[in-house]
Amino acid sequence: MRDNDDLGRLPPMVPERDDVDSHLSNRKAQGQDIVMPARGISQPRSSAGLKAAIAILFLAAFGGAGYGYFYTQEANADARSAELRIADLERRLSLVGDSAEESTLKMIERMDFNFSEIDKLWAARRVLNGNIDELKGEAARIRLTNEGQDETIAQNASRLATSAESLIGVETRLNTLANELAAATTAMGQLNAQVAELDGLREDLVSIQASLNSGDSTVLGLAGRLDYVEQSMESVNAYRLQVNDSLYRLKQNVETLQSMLRPAQ
Repeated sequence: MRDNDDLGRLPPMVPERDDVDSHLSNRKAQGQDIVMPARGISQPRSSAGLKAAIAILFLAAFGGAGYGYFYTQEANADARSAELRIADLERRLSLVGDSAEESTLKMIERMDFNFSEIDKLWAARRVLNGNIDELKGEAARIRLTNEGQDETIAQNASRLATSAESLIGVETRLNTLANELAAATTAMGQLNAQVAELDGLREDLVSIQASLNSGDSTVLGLAGRLDYVEQSMESVNAYRLQVNDSLYRLKQNVETLQSMLRPAQ
């Protein structure tokens, strides 16, 4: 009987309905309390924005590097072109300077020669004047001593007229030669000024070369100065040719005058 009482005090194997309902309600409440963290939901969006920002920064850096490379190449090309032009201008300036100096020396020699020739021409003119006076005296003496020698008098008169014409031609040539000599002297002074300007152009070229060697970023601004140097050199060269032409004409006039004096002498 005692054993049966102990068995009656053991709890039943099947739970009561109230316990089952309470357990189910507790599980539902726990399921409602569990909430997914917000960080897990927004994480994909933040990762995509970061990638887009990195891509934009990479593209901006790549574009800046490309622009810098293009600008550097263009500046280097301009610098090389400027250096080539400077080298060509230095060569041309050296040639023009040497030619101008040579022309100046030739002009000085030609002027010395022309002065000596002018002295000779004036001496010849004095000789012609003396010959004319002698012819006049001889004609007068012949006319007094022998009035019958009309033929000799006519010949002397012809010689006198020829000598007078030669003297007039010589005087005309002398005046022309004096004018051309004065023009040549003026041209020589102007040529000396042009040579001094060439020295200034050499200093400009040295300044431009120093700017290129110092890595000046204003390489594009040197084009105007180079064009000015080129125009100045062409002007000096053209003026040198003009001076040479004047010297050549002066030489021809001197030779013509010498050829006129030889028969008279």
